[in-house]
Parts: sequence; C-alpha cells; structure tokens
Amino acid sequence: MNSLDAPLLHPLTEAQREAIRDWLAGSLNRPEVAKDQWASGGIATLALGRRFSAVRLTEPLVYTITESSKPMHVTGVLASTLLGPVLHTPSTRRFYAFTPAAPPSWGYSPHAEYLGRDYYLGVPPIELTDPEDGHGGYWAVPVTCPGDLCDPARLADLVTTASLELKGAES
Repeated sequence: MNSLDAPLLHPLTEAQREAIRDWLAGSLNRPEVAKDQWASGGIATLALGRRFSAVRLTEPLVYTITESSKPMHVTGVLASTLLGPVLHTPSTRRFYAFTPAAPPSWGYSPHAEYLGRDYYLGVPPIELTDPEDGHGGYWAVPVTCPGDLCDPARLADLVTTASLELKGAES
C-alpha cells in the first residue's frame, strides 16, 4: 500500500495531479523544465523561497517525534501533525517539510534548517509515494492540492519539542 492509498488521504484525479505539478513547477522561471524531468521519471530541481520553502529535518528529529522509523507510521504522524507535504530522502537521511515562503518562528536547532530564497530542492514526481521505489526521495506525505503546505506553527512545535528531547538524550 502506498501513502496515497492511506485512509487519511483521498486518491487524486489526473486533473488534480496536473494542477499540483503546475503549481510545484511554477517555482521556476521555466516550469516546463521540471515537468520534462518528471515526465522522464526523474527528479526536478525546484526553486525555494517564492511559492514555498522547505525545512530540512534530520531523521533522528522526525523519528523522535513519531516514536517510530516505520514509513507508514511516520507518514501518519507527520500528516496529522504538520497538515502538509513532506519529502523523505533516505540516502541523505533527511525529511523536507514544505512550508510557506517565510522564515520559521523557532530558534536554532541542529536538527532543522530553513531553506528559502537561493536554495533549490530535488523533488521526485508526485506519484512517488512508496519508500521502496523512492531511493532518491519519495513523498512521505504527498501534496494534496496546489498551495498545500505544512502548518508553520505546528512545524515550529514539532522542531522545538523534538530538539529538546534529542538534547536531553545527548546529555
């Protein structure tokens, strides 16, 4: 079962998927470049800081807050906590929460980094939601519609809480 089949998410129509692709690709001056990369099954490099930004989260931070490293459990907790799309790149051991294009409200955390203007992010096709197929990255929590982003206040709470837990564990 991939995360698009999870009970908390509804399957998307082709028109909805195309609208999401258009919105994501619109982060570039030439959106057709991203669409061509996805059409060939590749990773598209999207610009951050205009339509959306991302917060890079370490696996230890995410696994602390979700109390698991099992993909289906992590997906469920992140979806219900952040209310927006999250990428996972197992090869780099990072998660990327898609956020509004404004800096976050938390202080410094060695486990979370805001990526805004002047950053680019490799983004897999939106259909890539199965960890077994997405070695270069997959949507742990898929985008559900254009403009779908994580709730910044909930993300700040997650980062603050999990960072404190990790700091306590290091002491």
